[in-house]
Amino acid sequence: MKSPYSTISQIQTFFEHKGIRAQKKFGQNFLIDQNIVEYIVNTAKPLFTDDDVSLAEIGIGLGTLTYPILSLGKPTDLFEIDFAYIQLAKDEILPNFPNANLFAGDALENLHHIFPKKVFVFGNLPYHLTTEIINTLIIHCRNFLGGIFMVQKEFAERLVKETSSLSVFLSAFCEVKYVKTVHKNCFFPIPKIHSALILLSPKKEKGKHHWSPRSEAEVEIWSRMLRTVFWGKRKQIQVSLRESPFSEDPIFREALGEALVRSEIPPTKRPEELNREQFLNLGQHLLDILSK
Repeated sequence: MKSPYSTISQIQTFFEHKGIRAQKKFGQNFLIDQNIVEYIVNTAKPLFTDDDVSLAEIGIGLGTLTYPILSLGKPTDLFEIDFAYIQLAKDEILPNFPNANLFAGDALENLHHIFPKKVFVFGNLPYHLTTEIINTLIIHCRNFLGGIFMVQKEFAERLVKETSSLSVFLSAFCEVKYVKTVHKNCFFPIPKIHSALILLSPKKEKGKHHWSPRSEAEVEIWSRMLRTVFWGKRKQIQVSLRESPFSEDPIFREALGEALVRSEIPPTKRPEELNREQFLNLGQHLLDILSK
């Protein structure tokens, strides 16, 4: 089923009738290319075939993606912060889809409702919240089946191609795939830059080279280790270990130094010279040392 506000003229008519416009502070650029909408849904569908799966969409806006998602017939949680689209959902979407549930307000304050669920997530994410939303989902959703997200193209490229604190952090929880570039003309209003679809899939293998943090305490140690190692652009790891504010605790600093030895990583290396398997191995050794 197609949203009644999926073309530029339909959106403009809606804006004029409601006396509103797209809000830059919420990163509102509405997807109008139906081929991309179909592509998103068709890419995601094979990933949630079980009967007990629920879906979620972060930032429903005018419902361009919401209608096709809800037409799949699965229980779906919707998250929206803008009053105009909250009201639109209450007036036009919820009455037609009994499988839909709306959480009004800041998504980050409401995502806890899906933490226990076996859930697949869709979202056109605002740039300033992309990292926080993704981190929240992969850390706290106990049965996270994955998600397909529209993000800025530059962000997607950095996430997939570069060795950064964020890309390495995510690698402990999931695989990140650059799925498709989405031209800026696919949106209204037209943004300044292109977007991209990324697909997050939870890691299926465990054990050596497939380690994942298992508790909030382990997540904090993993995060602290990466903030330490990546502190100071292109510094040697030994310099960051000595000077980073994240390694001021002597117990943590000594443990990380020992983990480097066990991982056979020279302290003169810079973080961008390591691969993700080396980081995962380092994290596993660090946790082993600190748990004694």
